[in-house]
Amino acid sequence: MENQGRDIQVSEQKSKKKKGKMKWFIIGGIAVVVIGYVALARMSAGNITMPVNVAQVRKGEITQTVESSGTVESEEQKVYFAQVNGKVNTLNVTAGANVKAGDNVVSYDMDALETELKRVELEEKANNYGIDAAVAGLNESQRRSSEAAANYEEAVKYVAHYSECVGQINEQLSKANELSGQATTLQAEIAELEAKLAAKPESEKIAKQLAAKEKELKSTNKELGKYNISELQSALEVCSGDLAEYKAQKAQYEAAKEADPSIGSQKAQQSALKEVSKLTAQTAQENFRKAQDGVVIDFNGIVSQVDVVEGQTVAEGTPLFTLKSMEKVKAVISVSKYDLEKIAIGQKGRVTINGKEYEGTLSAINKIAQPNQSGTPMVNVDIHIENPDEDIFLGVEAKVSLETAKREQAMLIPVECVNSDMNGDFCWTVVNGMITRKDIETGITTDTYIEVLSGLEEGDRVVTDMTITLEEGMEVIPIEEAAGENEEEADTAAASE
Repeated sequence: MENQGRDIQVSEQKSKKKKGKMKWFIIGGIAVVVIGYVALARMSAGNITMPVNVAQVRKGEITQTVESSGTVESEEQKVYFAQVNGKVNTLNVTAGANVKAGDNVVSYDMDALETELKRVELEEKANNYGIDAAVAGLNESQRRSSEAAANYEEAVKYVAHYSECVGQINEQLSKANELSGQATTLQAEIAELEAKLAAKPESEKIAKQLAAKEKELKSTNKELGKYNISELQSALEVCSGDLAEYKAQKAQYEAAKEADPSIGSQKAQQSALKEVSKLTAQTAQENFRKAQDGVVIDFNGIVSQVDVVEGQTVAEGTPLFTLKSMEKVKAVISVSKYDLEKIAIGQKGRVTINGKEYEGTLSAINKIAQPNQSGTPMVNVDIHIENPDEDIFLGVEAKVSLETAKREQAMLIPVECVNSDMNGDFCWTVVNGMITRKDIETGITTDTYIEVLSGLEEGDRVVTDMTITLEEGMEVIPIEEAAGENEEEADTAAASE
């Protein structure tokens, strides 16, 4: 996508200028003839005085825009995935179809899923019977063990439990202390960066570093907030005391133990098997409920892509279809490096789609340039459409006009009047019939007009004829362009870059 032509807009009373256009052409023509005769007369008399075209510095409104064409895209899209393993029974969406939030568009074959659920539930019961029987046998074996052995086994379990408790608490305390240290370090780094930024407030690099450190500190404090160090220390004291107590009991009954030392492990294994069986059944029940709910649309939009068909058996996580919002849309255009410096987030503009105009706001600037068909690096820019309606279609062309700068009562001269050398920008002006150099500072620049910030005053006459060689102090005859024509051009110049 290439930028369109450039121009500026200087607002005045257009209608009044048109009425007098022919009159000014006639007067201007007469003036040129008269001045020409005067010039010839001087040249014949030996006084060579060159006629030059001039234009007066005028005040007016100048608006700079960036114009480009792009495409309409959605700002929000979602890929819907299969929630379960199963067969798609009905699929009530097609590519290009409009759907609304709350629509249920996919159903599954519930007969097959119900059969699977019953199988899993029966399998859980069977597993539990076997697990319960194994645990009962282990309990009976423990019952026959001597009292000392029973007490020993109990002590062993509690030692293991409180060892784990102490280990977990120490691990959490270690993590909390580590986060606390990180927070202290970050606070010091932030203070240092704040001092640097205060000294160099214009430094974007320091500002970015400060923002990154503040974000990192916020994340660290958030993680640190998950730990209550005081409570952890209290819990550690309790668990350490209990651990010491049960270690003493273990040592007391160890000599008298007679029970099989593997009983504890066997019981733990059976408990784990029971938990696995329970989780398997819960997962099957949850999948069944998800399948009953089907697939419900989250927001109004249009289906851009459908990846499955009715009757297809899908695995959990299989893409079903893609939905794009029609209420949150944007125009995506590309700009070159020359226009990149003119644009900024938040700038307003107009977006024309299918002959209809919408309000737009520049919402995003891509940080990666991509070459266009000519190989020129271009940067994608998102223009959020403020007032989308049913007349908008995704993928169609959008014409965008962004207002990038505007000045009222600006000093304006034609762009061809501006010259540049090693000392900067300047204009040739005519003062008392002599060429005078005026150094100037420029502002908004377009192909037609340029804003002068300093160096010229309203009414100054600047030379517009760049085909001749001029020197400071040269005597000239200024020939002003027809006033009606100049003012008409200033009034009607359409502004765009």
